[in-house]
Amino acid sequence: MGISTRQVTVGTTATALVDATPDAEMVYLHSSSGTCYLGNSDVTSSTGYKIDNGDKITIENKANGIWAITSSGTVTMQVMVVGK
Repeated sequence: MGISTRQVTVGTTATALVDATPDAEMVYLHSSSGTCYLGNSDVTSSTGYKIDNGDKITIENKANGIWAITSSGTVTMQVMVVGK
């Protein structure tokens, strides 16, 4: 896998940022255009971990998918996955 990068547009429906794979060892996320909420596939704006515009987060990931949602509108998330 090495390193992969992409931009993901997140809206009011839960959107996968990272697939559930054991190859995704470290995940770097950056919200570049608004606030969204992180969690599993049933994330909501009430239950998710809040990421504000400009925030960055690093997650040590071992085979878990990461999903995001907004409370309104859309947000662009920058995603970098480092793995095997």
